[in-house]
Amino acid sequence: MIFLFYESLKQAIRSLLSNKVRTLLTMLGVIIGIFSVITLVTIGEGAKTYVTDQVKNLGAGYDSFALVAGKETHSPPNPKFTFADIAYIKSRVPEIKDIVAFNPGSGDIYYGKKTVKTPVIIGTTANMLELMGGKLQSGRFFSQRDIENRKKVVVIGPKIASEFFGAGNPIGEKIKLRGDTFLIIGVSEAKGSIGPMDMDKRIIIPVTVSKNMLGNNKILRFNIFPNDPNKLNEVMTKVRIVVERRIKSDDFRFMTQQGIMKIVNNILTALTSFVTGIAAISLIVGGIGIMNIMLVAVNERIREIGVRKAIGAKKKDIIVQFLVESMMISLIGGFFGIFFGILGAFLIMWAIKGTLVIAMWAVVLATVVSAAVGIFFGVYPAFRAASLDPVIALRYE
Repeated sequence: MIFLFYESLKQAIRSLLSNKVRTLLTMLGVIIGIFSVITLVTIGEGAKTYVTDQVKNLGAGYDSFALVAGKETHSPPNPKFTFADIAYIKSRVPEIKDIVAFNPGSGDIYYGKKTVKTPVIIGTTANMLELMGGKLQSGRFFSQRDIENRKKVVVIGPKIASEFFGAGNPIGEKIKLRGDTFLIIGVSEAKGSIGPMDMDKRIIIPVTVSKNMLGNNKILRFNIFPNDPNKLNEVMTKVRIVVERRIKSDDFRFMTQQGIMKIVNNILTALTSFVTGIAAISLIVGGIGIMNIMLVAVNERIREIGVRKAIGAKKKDIIVQFLVESMMISLIGGFFGIFFGILGAFLIMWAIKGTLVIAMWAVVLATVVSAAVGIFFGVYPAFRAASLDPVIALRYE
């Protein structure tokens, strides 16, 4: 059987090389199909990695969960949390290590005649850098005393520092935000962007002097860090009971990084699968092209088939010969498709400054599918060739 396959492989290579242009054109359908699938899957995997990194940059890691105002995600929240709730929740749930408060918002900031339009404003607690990660380029972060005394101090992003002060030192200068004057005490380290949010163009102020997007002093979100990250769900259950009693409402929800990533990955996987499924239709077109050319090859080699049968070739020998040839066309096309697919994905990810993630399962699957397409669409021509009557085949002109 191995000898038969080897001989069929040599004959297939000779046949393909004798009709180079026709072989290349036949491969095009498979090349385009595999190219499309590999490119889309690779971009999809890169998008997952990008989104994962962005979610991590938001600060909520696997060792914490977020308590967010608003039970419904599609309607504006009506926050009922206050700064005093931090101490209250910690006293009622001793399994909590610490809590970070977040109040996001936006507003123009002013320094003399200069203005920075709508930077990201984050009202938070003094433990944010310690628990959520991040460093300062210069100066200091605000302290617990600054929080409790409602000091109007601010840590600005490096882009704001550059726009307002150029190469000068911003520490000790004052800026205006929503009619209030804030003292600059620090400059955060460059962090890049998270989606549309430029983290280098943000200002961080004490949560006790911040107002959320709805214009009140309530707090939109707490990030809660349990002592034991493995007991996240247990702590979450206790926090739910305490918070419901505290605010006399269940108008809040919990978010975890695992939950966020699961939702994002499900969406990206569904989109990638849908688009890849559409792209894979071209494989069927390529397969039909292979079947068509193989039928032409059978008609061109009727006398050859007759001679082989006359000197003792069996039906299975003819079937294997044409199946191997069909599979070779599809496999070679598949390899070219994989190469150009990875190259295309690399160029796209390079252009958008994304991370190239090659899904090896997709490469293996593409190779298997290429071979399967060749075999499937080569079956009919192979059996048609094998079923020819040798007497009639030898008389064929």
